[in-house]
Amino acid sequence: MTFLTSVLAFIVAIGVLVTVHEYGHYLAARLMGVKVLRFSVGFGRPLFKRQFGRDRTEFVIAALPLGGYVKMLDEREGDVAPAERERAFNQKSLRARTFVVSAGPAANFLLAIVVYAVMFMVGVGGVKPVLGEIVPDTPAAEAGLERGQQILRVGERAVLDWEQANLRLLDHAVRGERVTLLLRDADGGEIERVVDLRDRQALLGEGQFLEKLGLRPYRPLLEPRIGSVESGSPAAAAGLAPGDQVRAVNGDAVDDWNRWVEIVRARPEEELRVRVERDGGLVELRMTPESVQDGETTFGRIGAGVDTDQAAARELAVLVRQGPIAAAVSGVERTWDVSVLTLGILWRMVTGDASVKNISGPVTIAEFAGVSAVIGISAFLGFLGLVSVSLGIINLLPIPMLDGGHLLYYAAEAVKGSPVSERTQMIGQQVGILAIAGLMTLALYNDLTRLFG
Repeated sequence: MTFLTSVLAFIVAIGVLVTVHEYGHYLAARLMGVKVLRFSVGFGRPLFKRQFGRDRTEFVIAALPLGGYVKMLDEREGDVAPAERERAFNQKSLRARTFVVSAGPAANFLLAIVVYAVMFMVGVGGVKPVLGEIVPDTPAAEAGLERGQQILRVGERAVLDWEQANLRLLDHAVRGERVTLLLRDADGGEIERVVDLRDRQALLGEGQFLEKLGLRPYRPLLEPRIGSVESGSPAAAAGLAPGDQVRAVNGDAVDDWNRWVEIVRARPEEELRVRVERDGGLVELRMTPESVQDGETTFGRIGAGVDTDQAAARELAVLVRQGPIAAAVSGVERTWDVSVLTLGILWRMVTGDASVKNISGPVTIAEFAGVSAVIGISAFLGFLGLVSVSLGIINLLPIPMLDGGHLLYYAAEAVKGSPVSERTQMIGQQVGILAIAGLMTLALYNDLTRLFG
């Protein structure tokens, strides 16, 4: 994966999300009879600018693609001709203003439903939730979970792959509950085990949730045969190619994929002498794994994937593909699950039960955008749905400057019978700017900490 891939995927993702969000505001404003002066995707110097429609609305694509806005006719922001006064936003009813402001976040939730539905129609590839080694002295070990067992159900909900299992378990951890797992034992029988997820501070702190829970996915013994190589990665720079079979590293024999992964992860920024078998002959390569930071853990990565066309890998593979109706239902369910989980984690951050180091900024989002784009359309759609839900929820937070801040003012107006004073709104704006600046600074700090350790 190259830097350019991440940047392009990030711009596409943010462009789609911002356009849909602002179009929600725009469409609602038009429905309520509000005159829209400008629809801008991005901030700063316009790269594209055209006027369309009866109102000659100015549509703009600007240089900084980290947001957007819809500018409406409003007496608080400039002179309004008497003939157009009834089309000013501030002259509309409380119900109409609330509808216009709510439409942006609502559009993001609708987008999430659509992209998740398309994802399920395209087909979601995954891995069966079969347990590998259980980490000692963890909730999983205390519950008596064992290697080789497959998770069939978490609570009352069935799971098909590790992604579903992770989401379901994380949801119960956010709630601080004990949950019953239905498992298929190695001999084919079904058993139940109760896992204690009440220690939220330990489970929701910095780092991988499943690792702290004590669960590691089962890894079958696979031949160390290369299936894919990311463009621009250390593996590509060294000349590693799909079909190569790793035979030795630094003179030591390697006979399975797990051992190869362990060697790479244990040696970030350390040159490796790798002997591979290619077309019946042996080739010597030299490669240096890049250093990757995950919380307090640093490990090596070369950007190469295993050849999954092996019997052991195929036995664990899962492909979920649904028809349009079932996919639409699954899209609604996934959007609801992610929304509830996101809200729960945000609340646990406020109460101190979850680490604020889990907040990510543009650097991490760009990295995930690039990774998902490289993996395939299904992974990118899943990423787009997740970020769309997050954008919708963040915009509904009761922080002045955000949609949720305006809705808070409207709630106060509904209670007191008159609009909130301009002075109060000005003070709120200043508080909102500080809050948003603080969140952005924290997110960027977390990004840079992950990036540079």
